[in-house]
Amino acid sequence: MKQFTFLIIFIIVATACKEVFDIPPQSRLKATLVNAVTKKDTTYVITIKPIGHDSLFYNKERSGSFILPFSPGESTSFQITFDSVIDTITFFHKTTTQYESMESGFYYEYKLKQIKSTLHKVSSIQITDSLINSTLHENIKVYIRPLSSGSN
Repeated sequence: MKQFTFLIIFIIVATACKEVFDIPPQSRLKATLVNAVTKKDTTYVITIKPIGHDSLFYNKERSGSFILPFSPGESTSFQITFDSVIDTITFFHKTTTQYESMESGFYYEYKLKQIKSTLHKVSSIQITDSLINSTLHENIKVYIRPLSSGSN
């Protein structure tokens, strides 16, 4: 009987001490691609690499939008290839740390201050919502010059 009681107490203690861990929310920028001539959403084959890091976020994927993480510093830069034409986009932002909960901890929230870009394929970039937080929504519109043949 002692062993049975000990087993029940052990099971109760083991389940009560189970760690609770929620993944903290992620703040990511969402961009929509727009044809600069027709002003309609469009798709391109895109490849996106962060500058200064060895990773690849998109690799020759056809898409009309993309989602990017930011670094905790004051700026984040990406090399983006649109249909084999390379542009560099640098985002200048204010970074603040937000507390989510005891289980998931802290996460970063960003406020876009300025965007600079090369203008090879990119015509312009419009900020639609400067706050980048855990709610995924459109933050920028990237206006892309279509191919001269008018295929986009």
